[in-house]
Amino acid sequence: MHRTGALTLTLVVTACAGGVTDPAASWLARRVRPAPPAGLANATATFNELQAISAVTNTPLFESFTVLAPQFTAAGAAQAVALTALSLELAARYSPWHPKVPPKSGHHGAVAGAPAGTTFVWDPATDAYVASSDAGAPANGERFILYALSQRTGLPSLPLTSIGYVDLIDSSAGAVGVTLVGTPATGPPATYARYCVARGTASVTSLVGFVTDGTTRLDLRVRTDSTAPGTLSVQTAIAVAGRDVQLSEAVTVSPAGGDTARMTTDLRVTSGGETVRATADVTVDTTTRIGSGRMTVSVNDGAFATLTLGGPDLVVAAAAGVTLTTADETTLRALFSTSFELFGTVRVLFTPVPLSRSSPPVPLSLRERGN
Repeated sequence: MHRTGALTLTLVVTACAGGVTDPAASWLARRVRPAPPAGLANATATFNELQAISAVTNTPLFESFTVLAPQFTAAGAAQAVALTALSLELAARYSPWHPKVPPKSGHHGAVAGAPAGTTFVWDPATDAYVASSDAGAPANGERFILYALSQRTGLPSLPLTSIGYVDLIDSSAGAVGVTLVGTPATGPPATYARYCVARGTASVTSLVGFVTDGTTRLDLRVRTDSTAPGTLSVQTAIAVAGRDVQLSEAVTVSPAGGDTARMTTDLRVTSGGETVRATADVTVDTTTRIGSGRMTVSVNDGAFATLTLGGPDLVVAAAAGVTLTTADETTLRALFSTSFELFGTVRVLFTPVPLSRSSPPVPLSLRERGN
């Protein structure tokens, strides 16, 4: 009896220990397998979506707006213009599509003291806007005519060719409405952007509206904040009207010592049940315009690839277990470009109406302009 009990106990302990012949353990081993490596369901489709979004603000009208909008305001906006130009330049340098035209940081500003209802036109003699007697400006705002640009100078070409206008309207205390209208030589005028910029509590400013190229419409919600000297945070949400695509991005720009600025970005693109996330930490020398840093890309929370910036080109590396196709690499470059292009584009939209954070709202027509 004693030997039998000992044998029984041994068999029970062995079974609880889960030996190599345990059927339950073998079944569990077969069921628990490593997750497959991340991958884009359709890299070409993702690329096409990003390209269509970029195309909305790659029209001649929006490029004219990008270059000339800094001329609407006082020279105090030069720092914001330089930040915008730097972002668009970084995006264009590695863009797989047509690059955007960066705005110019040096500008004169419009004539000071012009009353509400004034239309401003370009003066080639001074390379600046001047008040005119032209009709059409909103009674509670101002109108700035936009022109075809010279490929050589980046300024309105001569003779001047009007292609549209921008209306700035005082919609309420601390808020300015912006409407971008194209005026083609043939056909009726068309609205390509309409949005409102409003100052909230403390240092918060918001933008709500849309931008379109006549084919694709982007509905935007943007919130900017500056909680520390020299630091700017921007949160953007974009829905593509009529399409199953949403973008969101959080960007923080802060001084990194000397002539360098640090940009951290977090871009998410969701379409067809797939979420692609690209997070980057990049330092840019504002004098040499050279950047360094890294972007990490995941698909549905699975590691996919990294892009390293620090030389003449982006270096793309696959995550462990991932094999990148040519289409994957092209889409990764598009993600990098989209991240910085989106931030720069949002800054362009804010350019015509910089709202002071230190003074109470002032009627647009009375805001100081000029050098």
